[in-house]
Amino acid sequence: MTEKYKDTIKRIEPFANEYIQQNALQYPIKDTMHCLTEMGYYIIKSEAPANLSGFYMKKDKYPFIFVNTCHPLGRQNFSLWHEVYHHVMDHKNGISDFNSKSIEEREAEIFAGIVMLPRNEIKKWLDDDVRQPAVIARMSDYYQMSFQGVLVRLMQEQFVDYDTYQTLKSYSTIENISQLELLYKSEQLDTTIMYPTNHTQISGNIMTILQRNYAQGKVNGEKINEIIEMIEGLNDEAE
Repeated sequence: MTEKYKDTIKRIEPFANEYIQQNALQYPIKDTMHCLTEMGYYIIKSEAPANLSGFYMKKDKYPFIFVNTCHPLGRQNFSLWHEVYHHVMDHKNGISDFNSKSIEEREAEIFAGIVMLPRNEIKKWLDDDVRQPAVIARMSDYYQMSFQGVLVRLMQEQFVDYDTYQTLKSYSTIENISQLELLYKSEQLDTTIMYPTNHTQISGNIMTILQRNYAQGKVNGEKINEIIEMIEGLNDEAE
């Protein structure tokens, strides 16, 4: 990877903004899973190894996204949009490694952040000091992003300088989770966004496909039960 990070941002930002306009996204996006299901994605959320954020695959005409519920809810929302980028760009099916340094993964990370928190939305908060942890926490709750995700977007758009970013990112470390929780509670914010959900969720349209295939005789009841049990058993496999 030879492209500078700031140049990747400049290249991806117009594309992300065009995507927002084309899909008429409304802010804040309070329920990413529901939003993407309405847009035609088929989503499974369940536990997986920590280094796996998710993956995208296309089966016939159906775009499927898997997201790891061992990660905090804010990261899960981010990972969903990350996988959308792979679908939009027609990338091959594959796993998104949390620590991958590939250009495709960098692009997907930047795209997801912009879609969740565009520059125009950030501007609505500039009457406050967005360098203050309490303001970032409120933005995190409002846009259903992680504290770190909001902080990265503020740095990308140069509302937070690098030194300030380095200082504030300590709030997102595992060691400081109690301090971050106190910050959210002091602002009377829900702390759910900070923590893993650790349970399996299946978007309703997947069940619709199974029911339709059953009605058309393409699959029997026993096979459907096997599929459901397999999905529900993903948590057991991750333990």
